[in-house]
Parts: sequence; C-alpha cells; structure tokens
Amino acid sequence: MLFKRGLNRINIGLRALVLLMLLPTVCKAGGFGLNEFAARANGMGGAMIAIADDASAVAYNPAGITQIQGDSAMFGVTAIAPVANVKAGDGPTTTTQANIYTPPHAYLVHQFNDNVWFGVGVFTRFGMGTQYTQNWVGANNIYRAELSTYSFSPNIAIKLTDKLSFAIGPEIMYSSADLRRKPYTNTDMRMSVDGVNVGGQAALHYNFDDQWSAGFVYRTSQHASDTGHAHYTNLAPTQALTITMDLPASYSLGVAYKPNKDWKIEADTIFTQWQDYKDMTFKQEDLGTTISPKYWRNTWRFQLGTEYMATDWLALRAGLVWDQDPIRKGYEDYMLPTNDRKIISAGFGILGGKTTYDFSLAYVANNDRSIDANRNIPSSGFSQGRAYMAGLSVGYNF
Repeated sequence: MLFKRGLNRINIGLRALVLLMLLPTVCKAGGFGLNEFAARANGMGGAMIAIADDASAVAYNPAGITQIQGDSAMFGVTAIAPVANVKAGDGPTTTTQANIYTPPHAYLVHQFNDNVWFGVGVFTRFGMGTQYTQNWVGANNIYRAELSTYSFSPNIAIKLTDKLSFAIGPEIMYSSADLRRKPYTNTDMRMSVDGVNVGGQAALHYNFDDQWSAGFVYRTSQHASDTGHAHYTNLAPTQALTITMDLPASYSLGVAYKPNKDWKIEADTIFTQWQDYKDMTFKQEDLGTTISPKYWRNTWRFQLGTEYMATDWLALRAGLVWDQDPIRKGYEDYMLPTNDRKIISAGFGILGGKTTYDFSLAYVANNDRSIDANRNIPSSGFSQGRAYMAGLSVGYNF
C-alpha cells in the first residue's frame, strides 16, 4: 500500500513536469551553458553541489536527495534579461534587443525507504538567445539566434552508508533552434529544427560530520542531431535541414562548511569539456553541407555562496561567480557576443511550515571583446555585455 501511494505521487508529479515543459520559453542570451536551476541556488551563485538538501538537488547533485525525509516538490522560473553593445566593421554601434527569457524548473523527490530515493526534474542546461534588428550591419551573418533545451532527468539515489550517497540516471534532452539571417538584402533565411538526445549523470554526496560535506557530479557529453527546415524568401525553395553538434561533458565539485546551525558556506568548481563542441554542421536537402568550426576550449567556473538563517522563517543568501568563456580567438561569431563573466547574486527564502518561497536577484557582467576579421565577419567589438536575472521557486514537503 505504501509503495502504491508512492507511485501515485510520482505519477502526479510527472504530469506536472510535462505540463511545465509545454510553457513557451527560450534560454539565456549571450550564454551557452546555464546553471540557473532554482531560485535558492541562484541567490547563492549556484553553490548547491555539496549542500544539495532540497528538491533542486535533482539538478545540482542528485545524490543529495537522500537528505530529504519523505516526499518533496519544487517548481519555479528564472527571468533573464540580457543586453550588449556590438560594433561591426565601419557600421554604427548596435545594442542587442533586450528580450526577457524565462527557463522554468520543476522537481519531484520520493523516498521509498531508508536507503533508496527517486528524484526527477525538468530544467535547462544549455541555451542562448541573441537578437539584433533585421537591418543591422551583421545581418548577413545572424540577426536572431535562439537555442533552447529542456533536460528531463530521472535519478535513483542510494544511501550506501550513513555518510555516503550515490545517484545515477539518464538525461533526456529536448533541443530546438531558430536561426535567422539575411544572406542578401532582399532574402531572409530562417532555420528551424528540433530533436531529442540522451546522456546521463552520476553523482556522489558525502557528509564528513555535522559541519563539512562534499559533492561530485559527472555529466556525459551528448550528440544533438536536430531536424527541421530552412525557409528562404526570393532565393530557394524550402529545404529539409539537419543541424548536428556535440554538447560538452562536465565535472562539478563542491565543498560546504557550516560554522554553526544557522550559517552555511559553499565553494564549487565546474569544469566543462567544451572541446567536445568542435563544430556545428548544417546539412540541407539540395544545397549541401556547411560546417561552422568552433574548437572551443575547456573552461572553469568558480562559485562561492552563503546562506544565513536570520530567523526560524527567513533565510538570507548571497553569491559570487567567475565563469570563463570558451570561445577561442578567431572563432567568435555574433550568435554569442560574450566573454568571461562575473556574477553577483543575492536572495532570500521564506520558510512557512511545509511550504517554502525562494527569491533571487543577480547581475551578470561580461568582459569586453574585440574580434579580428575572420571568415564572413568584419573586425568587430563587443562591449557592456550584461544581464539581469530574477528567480522564483516554490517548494513543498509532503
């Protein structure tokens, strides 16, 4: 009977996750790898790999869900408003359009017994969204680029000892792209594709004592092969189109320290194997194959976060992040007008019995970047790249 009730709760939660996936949304502009999986962690600069003690652990470190007693759920959204200045060749300085993107997140955790947990989540790990006016000087290269993904990630977590937990599961990723450019003045080209690819993750969580804990997560690379069509005006008939690329593997490590019962501090590092992303290949039905070389470099992300229980119902949070940019000199393009970025974040949580409400704000500052002329891109410069983020999550413990 207890097992049947558990399955019923999982079934209800899965239906809620599917409904959330149907929300219209795209991902963050000026960035490819995302870490904004929940408002609590957003306020702490994403530093939740070792703490991992709420339902969002499904995304940050699924081995941490063994710290949750009973069943737990969480859902929410992060609103992201990016903008940057771009000067291409002798043209005027252009500001990218300040669209707001809203990747959602939702999680469900169920405890089967004292040793086995199940967790499932929907969240976004990769995405970009950059838009210029249609008549800007670089429109022949791109004037709109949107790549979005949804990861559906079910995990089984096992408590191996009182201190050590292990989790493993697949990651089923839906990806889509909408790319637009003007190869000629009176010709508009739109490429629309989508598809599903599969990877996986394995994770560890270890409590050294009441003060120290650590977490580790490995995510595999994924081969994305999305299909759709390329639409032209005044140039060629609609073409069947396939876009392929390899998304990178990553390794995440976090260490947390609790000076006292009210204060938590965590420091993390994330190594992303961007060398997997060698190129983006466009194969059209009648017009042949075009390869856009990338050859990005591997990168590190360092994040530091803290949470302080100001009262028994109010949690205060803050975070700092330094995130390396993977794009090598000579391989820049207008799809990603970014560079190394720094993030300052803050947030708070309201704990009301079984329900929690988390809020976060963050400011992202990109370093300026200059580009030498390469391929069909003139000498260019990106400046004042920045983004504003606000997150909201609601959690419930059954």
